[in-house]
Amino acid sequence: MKMVTQDNIKNYIVGKKAHNLFLAKSYGIPVPELFAISHKDLESNEMASCVNKYLEENFSAEQLFSVRSAALSEDGAENSFAGQFDTFLNVPVNLVVEKINKCRESVYSENVALYCKQQGITEEISMSVIVQRMVNGDYSGVMFTANPQGLLNESVIVIGEGSGDGVVEEKVPTTSYYYNNTDRLYYYESMEGSPVIGREVIEELIGYSDKLKGLFGEYLDIEFTIKNGQIYILQIRPITTLKILKTTILDNSNIVESYPGITLPLTQSFIEFAYYSVFKGVAFRCLKNKKMVEKYDSVFRQMVGSANGRVYYKISNWYTVIKFLPLSKKIIPIWQEMMGVSNKEHDDEKNNISVIQRIRVYFNAIYEAFHVQKGMEKLNASFDRIEKLFCENYHEDMKNRELVNLYNAIGDAVLKDWDITLLNDMYGFVFTALLKRKLKQIGIKNYEQETNQYISGITNIESMKPVRELVALAKMAVDEGWIKRLEALHNDLMLKEFMALNQSDFTNRFINYLRLYGDRMTEELKLETKTFRSNPKLLVDKIVEYGKDIEKLNNLYNTLKCKDTRVSVKFSDNIPKRKVRSVERLSRRAMQGIKNREISRLNRSRIYGMVRTIFLTIGSNMVKEGSLEKKEDIFYLRTEEIFDYIKGGLYDFHSLVRERMEKYKQFEQLPPYSRLVFAGDEFNKTVRKVNQAENKLWDETILTGTPCSNGEARGEVLVIEDVTKANDVKDKILVTKMTDPGWVFFLTLSKGIIAEKGSLLSHTAIISRELGIPSVVGIKGITQKLKTGDVVYMNGSTGEIRIEGR
Repeated sequence: MKMVTQDNIKNYIVGKKAHNLFLAKSYGIPVPELFAISHKDLESNEMASCVNKYLEENFSAEQLFSVRSAALSEDGAENSFAGQFDTFLNVPVNLVVEKINKCRESVYSENVALYCKQQGITEEISMSVIVQRMVNGDYSGVMFTANPQGLLNESVIVIGEGSGDGVVEEKVPTTSYYYNNTDRLYYYESMEGSPVIGREVIEELIGYSDKLKGLFGEYLDIEFTIKNGQIYILQIRPITTLKILKTTILDNSNIVESYPGITLPLTQSFIEFAYYSVFKGVAFRCLKNKKMVEKYDSVFRQMVGSANGRVYYKISNWYTVIKFLPLSKKIIPIWQEMMGVSNKEHDDEKNNISVIQRIRVYFNAIYEAFHVQKGMEKLNASFDRIEKLFCENYHEDMKNRELVNLYNAIGDAVLKDWDITLLNDMYGFVFTALLKRKLKQIGIKNYEQETNQYISGITNIESMKPVRELVALAKMAVDEGWIKRLEALHNDLMLKEFMALNQSDFTNRFINYLRLYGDRMTEELKLETKTFRSNPKLLVDKIVEYGKDIEKLNNLYNTLKCKDTRVSVKFSDNIPKRKVRSVERLSRRAMQGIKNREISRLNRSRIYGMVRTIFLTIGSNMVKEGSLEKKEDIFYLRTEEIFDYIKGGLYDFHSLVRERMEKYKQFEQLPPYSRLVFAGDEFNKTVRKVNQAENKLWDETILTGTPCSNGEARGEVLVIEDVTKANDVKDKILVTKMTDPGWVFFLTLSKGIIAEKGSLLSHTAIISRELGIPSVVGIKGITQKLKTGDVVYMNGSTGEIRIEGR
């Protein structure tokens, strides 16, 4: 009889627990020395003497051991038998054989019989046993490579002091670490007296888990211990409680520009309906088949989702919609690049439609592509009618039912044609990508830089109008001596009185700005955001801010009042003229798509402003009725709850608002993950007290991203995590996760912009190109790699960021 070891395991049948440890050890994973006794040899009369002899020859007399079961049916994919068989720790040499026998006998215990009955296991259980050098760790724990609650790209590490049985049996205080495997960000929740370990140890554990996943599969339950800083792996088995019926993938690519940070329930419910309506509309444009559209209704209803108070795309449903289009395999990579989708994996399965229907879809889609710009012109022209509808019907004293009717009327008018904006976005994406590809094909060395040149200087682009007018308004305030009087205004009521008593060209222009651009603001698509229109004092503050540096204001005014000029690109004489003409055609179409996209986005902010005004007025009415404490509480309610209440539904909104306020405060503590993968439907995490992990110190001095706006800058970094708290942006290089159209007011004062998210057609790129400041996007983890006060050089033509001082 021989002991089962790493050298001879191929000749024996042992349980998964033993097999996994031997295999892991053979691949360099730190597993304490071990041997096993096979099922057959456990019954041998020679077992005791052979084990004692092996112990004497291979271990010291003082060595302690763990003796554990390794049943053949244990730690399998279906049944873990966790805690059912006996385990013995700190076993001295002279008691090892006794404990081996007890492990073998535990097969016949009452709890094992009950477990088998509950799990429907009828076959006989065969036992083998592991004997392993005991490591009395300073800390021990369990690591799950997926959160057993059903979050597949989140590892969970639970750690406590002492040996693993204290952690598993909850005898010691523990700290739980939640590590997002996509973003490599984590947080932890600790108990009183529980240990806190450093990032280096967490990263080392995650590194071992990555190696083990390559050997044993994606979803593992791993036990470990740490002694004097050395990690030891003690057990590897599948997570048997994780049932994956379907996966739901939430991805914040691009949408995080519109909805950064926490988004409250009213906005979430509003955009769920808006996305559903728009995507259903564009599907009908392409399918021209009501029955087929209804078949995919559940897909259109779930284009966006929410987890932990943040907005995400349900990315797999987007791929489903794109697959209806002709040449979808070629369009998907273009769409991914322009949307800034970093994880490009997706299901290759085709939509279930007939060949004839697919041909019809192709013809319909091609027809719509040729008419998309006319459709955008029609949509943009219709906005004046929508604005007139609102202005003629809205007043502050409206009843709730009247406000709901106005909301529905605006919704009907907007959503009738708004789906064309999706086709226009795709139009702009495709022609920008084709332009870049054509420049590369004809041998332009710096083709990305030249692409930026071609799509810059769009004549009077809509997204620049608010900042042009604001700068002109600020200059007027300086020139006519209004700044000190504006500084004396401390709230909206004082401002209202000031405007009534000081009618002039300046105050008229101020009021007109609110009418035209009062909804253009950072985070403008969140209904809960305070805008210039809802809080006009914010516009006063911005004018005063611009007025503090008169020289820079005058320079900015002179720069912005100049007509937009396109930078011509010179081609060498050996490039055929037909190819040059082809480039010109592609650039004109790309620019037309971008221009119409920016017009529709400014109009969209105005529509959101109307909706915001309607709901705030409903909120004021609900305060008068005693249903809310203050009008802003309405942002914690969903649209369907509000409408049902107005119809006569009974709600305790005071309790509901308090409950959600507390929940969303907890959500604010969680890291802003870019991607969440669920084993089923998405869900919110239950949060106790979150401790944010310290940012990792990065060694890189040169970073590279996607160049979006040409030019170079050198300056001090300002990292902006929360745009509402951003101060002193003047002459700084701004570093952020993402931007939205409202950032234009910050960018006018800055030297450059570096963003973690974005693409060639993101807000960051478009606005920085028009302002003529360098921008680089798509650098993962940039808000961790740089900190406020660092000095960097950035090149918006090459995408290079060089750290010159910390």
